Order: sequence, then C-alpha cells, then structure tokens
Amino acid sequence: MRRLLYIAVIVALIVVGVLFGSINQQLADLNLLIISARLRVVDIALIFLLLGITLGLMIALLYSLQRKAKGWLRKSTDNS
Repeated sequence: MRRLLYIAVIVALIVVGVLFGSINQQLADLNLLIISARLRVVDIALIFLLLGITLGLMIALLYSLQRKAKGWLRKSTDNS
C-alpha cells in the first residue's frame, strides 16, 4: 500500500511538471556571475531543480560517510 502511494505521488509530480513546462514557454534572461543566457522559464526551473537535488544528495552522502567514519573510529579504539 505504501509503495502504491509513493508511485502515485511521483506520477502526480511528473504530471504537474509537464503542465508547468507546457504553460511556461516564454524566454527569460539568466544572468550569473560569468555567463548570461536566454532560456525558457521551464529550462531554468529544471536546471535549478537538478542542481538542488545534486547538492542535497552530496550533502546527505557526506553526512552518511561522516557518521560511518565515527562508528569505525569508535570500533577501532574499543578494540585496542
């Protein structure tokens, strides 16, 4: 049941994303520090969404590795 709910939420988010993409076709200027580009609004949203997901996964991975390293250090000091 939980898996079905999870799949339904993912499908709903994909549908909302497709609708957002089809509605927002106008161009917008994206001015960053070293580059300037003219992109569609949906492309800008997708870029920042993927950037946020990537950064979030990297932070979660670093946090997970840090917790595992603390556990390994505790085990090695307990055995000596």
